[in-house]
Amino acid sequence: MKILFPYLSRWHSANRSRYHQLLTHLGHRGHRIFVMEAPPIALDDISSRDITTADGDLITLPAGLEIVEMRAPSLLRPLWQSAIPRTKLLKKAAIAISSLGEVERFISHQRIDLLFLYNLPQLPLIGRTDCHVHFDLADDLVAMLEGEDRLLFRLGGRQLAAWLQQRMVTGAHTVSVASEELARTITRPGLLLPNGADIAFLDGIAPAGRQDQSARTDSPVAGFVGAFEYWVDIDLLLAVAERLPHWHFLLAGGGRRLADLCRRVAERRLVNIELTGPLPYTAAMRRLAGVDVCLLPFIHSAVANGSCPLKLFEYAALRRPIVSTRTSEVERLGRGWIAFADDPESFAAAIERWRLDPPAPHTSIDQGRHLVETSFNWPVLAARFESFIAESRSHRGAY
Repeated sequence: MKILFPYLSRWHSANRSRYHQLLTHLGHRGHRIFVMEAPPIALDDISSRDITTADGDLITLPAGLEIVEMRAPSLLRPLWQSAIPRTKLLKKAAIAISSLGEVERFISHQRIDLLFLYNLPQLPLIGRTDCHVHFDLADDLVAMLEGEDRLLFRLGGRQLAAWLQQRMVTGAHTVSVASEELARTITRPGLLLPNGADIAFLDGIAPAGRQDQSARTDSPVAGFVGAFEYWVDIDLLLAVAERLPHWHFLLAGGGRRLADLCRRVAERRLVNIELTGPLPYTAAMRRLAGVDVCLLPFIHSAVANGSCPLKLFEYAALRRPIVSTRTSEVERLGRGWIAFADDPESFAAAIERWRLDPPAPHTSIDQGRHLVETSFNWPVLAARFESFIAESRSHRGAY
């Protein structure tokens, strides 16, 4: 099967999304994957900039996957390359709309079997091609609009986003959702396709990570890897670090709130916080493999409640204890093996408890690892997606 994924970001960015994982493993299963990525955009968004290895090279592409860059129309290049703040939504929409003809021509020329969509500006692609169209709802896209632009959200943006999302759900041939919370928001049957971890990959790097980390510091280490965006509770992280000066906090990632976080860490003189900035995925996982406790500090919101965080399963696959705020999907999945806390005092106490009660982490580690091995690993999830699409296409007479 030939699959086309129009990506409104950069494939080689520091953000290793669910699409990187799913499409990589579909490639391993013999499918041919084309990623049509956005041109370089002047955004602080972690997904909009290429990241290289320590040698300055781009990350090697997996077998079966090819990258095609969208052509930037000359009239729109000044918009994409300008550093005007609060223009992320405008730039993404412009890229999606200006590339419609290019995507259609590519589908026809390459005889694409499956068009994989994931974002609201891609609605015009539904119904314009003969191939099977799949829409993946990985986040609450309506709620995300409020986080991106509250003014637009209040001035009718919410209604527009809800209409677009509903049209994509009903117009695509098939639909998948990343969480049970999101499944309750759609009006048709779809595939529950949660996130997961690549166990074989993480097992291969974990020993090196633990050795590197233990050589760097004698303090216990709490770690977070991800994007510093509006769904991450930065206030909580800073307050917890103040309460645990004997802990080292490894905070790895980029995002639009990273500059503010760096400034506030300096102002508070929190010398126990290490901010690495964006890291290539392998380097980030190696650092993460050496921490003592992993953190999921999400703000309570519709976005966080609907999220099925990739890092949850990566933490579990690396056999790390986890402390998380209470968000709907994480609490459902982590009941009995994740420590939950919502305020600085209890969050700090939960982190410290893993250090003071050595037998407890082992039980939680085993539960989390078993969950990933049996249900939330990418080879299994890719096979589930493949079967779902094959059955749906056969009902439409595609085979």
